[in-house]
Amino acid sequence: MPTHISRRSLTFAVAGLLLATRFEHFGALPDASLAVFLIGGMLLGGALPFAALFALAFAVDLAAVEVESWRVYYMTPAYWGLLPTYGLLWLGGRSLARSPHPFAPARLMMAGVVLFAAAFVVSNLGWWALSYRFDLPLAAFCLAVAGYFPSYLGSGMLYLGLFALMVHVRPAWRVASLPAAG
Repeated sequence: MPTHISRRSLTFAVAGLLLATRFEHFGALPDASLAVFLIGGMLLGGALPFAALFALAFAVDLAAVEVESWRVYYMTPAYWGLLPTYGLLWLGGRSLARSPHPFAPARLMMAGVVLFAAAFVVSNLGWWALSYRFDLPLAAFCLAVAGYFPSYLGSGMLYLGLFALMVHVRPAWRVASLPAAG
């Protein structure tokens, strides 16, 4: 059994998780995108892997629109609010990777709560500012979307918790060395 996971294997695993959950074609699996971008930033780092994962997410979303036409509702200029949302998670993962004991389960989970909450705010502010689907004052919009926060946080924390458990139970699965900042 190998003692470390290669960067290539990590890339395929993270991309596979994104593919397996983003379009809900595997049934009831919640979307792992939040955790994918946080863990990807932590383990893969750099602008190129971020761009590749974002392009993959976008391609899956375009395919979803072709299969289920109701999803076109989300394809507005507000979609590009996902760039800062996922960028925040990616950079949060990079910052976590440079911290002492980045794989400590409590550290991962605390960082996840903070980063997923911030991503919720950024994502929804992007939707409010850039979508032409509705016209609500900001306060009314915040009240309308607040009910979505528990499931948003829960899906991200589910996958981050599984990742934390995996690296805690089997430390050899950790990457030999985290990628250099960049």
